[in-house]
Amino acid sequence: MGTETARSVHGRVDRPILYRWGAWCARRAWRVIAVWALVIVGAGLLVPKFTDSLTGSSLKVDGSDSARVETLLTEKFASPVSEDAVVVFDSTRHTADAPAYRAAVGAAVAALRDQEGVLDIADPYAADDPTLFSEDRRTLLVPVGLGGGERDRQDTVPRIQDTLDDVAADGEDVDVMLTGSSALNAAVVEQQDKDLARAESIGLPIALLVLLAAFGTLVAACLPLLLGVVALVTSFGALGAVSGVVSFDVFSQAVVTMLGLALGIDYCLFAVTRMREELAARKGDVPAAVGATMATAGKAVLFSGCTVIISVAGLLVVRAPVFRTMALGVMIAVAAMLAVATTLLPAVLGLLGPRIDKLAVPGMKRSVRTTDVSRSGWARWTKVVMRRPVLVGGLTGVVLLLAILPAAQLKLGFDVGASAVSDAPAGRGYELVADKFVPGAATPLQIVLDKPAGALDDADLAALEQLTEQLRDNDDVAEVQSVTDVLRQQTGGVDAAGLRTLMEAAKQDGEGLGRLIATDGRTTALAVLPREAADSDASVDLVHWIRGTALPDTVGERDGTSAFVGGLSAQTVDISEEVSRATPLVLALVLGLSFILLLLAFRSLLLPLSAIVMNLVSVGAAFGLLTLVFQEGHGASLLDFTSGGFIQAYLPLLTFVILFGLSMDYEVFLISRMKEEWGHSRDNTRAVTEGVAHTAKVITAAATIMMVIFAAFMITKVVEVKQMGFALAVAVLVDATLIRVVLVPALMRLLGNSNWWLPGWLDRVLPRVELTEGSAPPPDDAPARDEAARRPREEPAARG
Repeated sequence: MGTETARSVHGRVDRPILYRWGAWCARRAWRVIAVWALVIVGAGLLVPKFTDSLTGSSLKVDGSDSARVETLLTEKFASPVSEDAVVVFDSTRHTADAPAYRAAVGAAVAALRDQEGVLDIADPYAADDPTLFSEDRRTLLVPVGLGGGERDRQDTVPRIQDTLDDVAADGEDVDVMLTGSSALNAAVVEQQDKDLARAESIGLPIALLVLLAAFGTLVAACLPLLLGVVALVTSFGALGAVSGVVSFDVFSQAVVTMLGLALGIDYCLFAVTRMREELAARKGDVPAAVGATMATAGKAVLFSGCTVIISVAGLLVVRAPVFRTMALGVMIAVAAMLAVATTLLPAVLGLLGPRIDKLAVPGMKRSVRTTDVSRSGWARWTKVVMRRPVLVGGLTGVVLLLAILPAAQLKLGFDVGASAVSDAPAGRGYELVADKFVPGAATPLQIVLDKPAGALDDADLAALEQLTEQLRDNDDVAEVQSVTDVLRQQTGGVDAAGLRTLMEAAKQDGEGLGRLIATDGRTTALAVLPREAADSDASVDLVHWIRGTALPDTVGERDGTSAFVGGLSAQTVDISEEVSRATPLVLALVLGLSFILLLLAFRSLLLPLSAIVMNLVSVGAAFGLLTLVFQEGHGASLLDFTSGGFIQAYLPLLTFVILFGLSMDYEVFLISRMKEEWGHSRDNTRAVTEGVAHTAKVITAAATIMMVIFAAFMITKVVEVKQMGFALAVAVLVDATLIRVVLVPALMRLLGNSNWWLPGWLDRVLPRVELTEGSAPPPDDAPARDEAARRPREEPAARG
């Protein structure tokens, strides 16, 4: 092999570096596998570190009002409460006045006062606040102030619930539940772990059946599945290695699992398919077959993976940790998949060699040997498209346009996930608060007024009191807690002198104002309880009203005083606005970088442009159907969800970059094979027909596997995972059917030889990294080369 010239199934070409790398891995298969065995063991040890560090969905936006509220509350107040939660007591046997009930409340309050992370809790009986008791007096609320960052709070709430469970176990028929933003997030993390395990148990067996149908042998079918799992474990291990410095959202686990399995299996599927062709053409020369496989399918995998990484990297410009950590997680996962596909896969292929076709499925043995696709159903279908490109392409375009139209009505919102964890204490407590009190009591808004120039004076306090009253007059506000109320109650007036006296008294007895006024007297906070749930339109509108009307009317810009609104509803508004701001920039980066990469891959001006347009059509159709189902509620009973009238705030942008990368996946494999055929025949119609005929079957199998895996995640209870699974499954279905085997060939037929045009000056300056195995042979001897390449492919079929 030292001086041998490499061959593909189409003829003689020079040996590129990927050919040499693949052949090297095949010859040293056991060494490569041994190294990977160590990698997998190490990754397996790191997986728990990743899963244990997951946090709930964070809506924090760097530099936003809600983020500044959290910072001010943590840094400036004597009681640095960063989240208000509630402990919910409920009993069907006792009322809140019964001795057993009072004993349970007292025991819980006493236990939580010593609990790490709990900064503020009061006895509701001593507070004598009627708003803490339900009308039937069987349910009682105890406000709890939690400290620390998001990750700290989510580590704290399970321990708090364990303490409350012990109290409930010692009591008599009194249920005790902690609920609030962090408690719900922690419950969602636990629920999603269960959902992911269930989705994998459904998706993987069905994927195996699809692979068996595609390959006809058990060995070939199991190989992509096995390496897909290896890629997933490696990805989680890599994420575990960096989880000490980066907090990953629980949703990233679902996304990495979906993409890890789908892309890992797909990449191996494409390589195994090409390997079988090369083995048949090379009469069992395993290193050469592996080398040629890596130089063709392997290079396409590299470009495809790089396209996904580039697409997802666009999220790094969004000023929200949920997007940045998601992008980082997916980029690490795809890099791990590429490492598996370019090192472990060629080694395993080299080790197996012809044995990859062992253990044939009864009744499917002939399909193992058949490699001639010129008379296949896909070839006949493509010829139909090529004869009637305007008719077939036009009808397909109309169907896709109808699917895209609903996306114009897409609306963003945020679901706190209470319905997904209705069986958990946090979910049950949230429902009790919503039923017997005001839903906003579990997730209040926080308004912080900060005056760096000096302590609050009489004018500032007058403005604060005016703001408090204006908030109370709003029908969407149930209650407001303000330092002005305490002042008027204890001093009979609202002035700076009274505030200083009250603060001195509070310092002496250690009680009172720690959550309402900062120690330097320059910052004050108000707690606002909305009447509706944090994820409702009414609460979102309330945030807009406070920021746009209430604060300018009362506080304004007095002496440099700044006013900020925080809380879950405010975070929803902030992340929606950030998504709107960042979307044009993300689109420009993703489309621009993808065009450059495809220009290098295809060495054509029109092919990258048409690929980008096709991908946008695919994404648009997925968004339209997502809006129709999850926002408008069509098919809600079938998919077991209740429509909130919106799409999860961070989902569209995240889904766009992932779908764009996935759509480009099939485009790269399809066009690269067309490019290979064009290099031999210089006939556009033949190149398109042969390209589709060679790739349609494997693309269909790959798409089916992706759809199965993505659709399996639609059985989850967590709404964003369900929405993501639906969007990805629909997009792959549309992309692999209407786009790749109908619209793309029709468009390429209409464009003709212009598909392959590249200005000479640009051709000279671009580096040579196109996806074919080498330079194309001259057109005059292409038919002879093609015929010579075709004969060895047909011989195995004849013997079979």
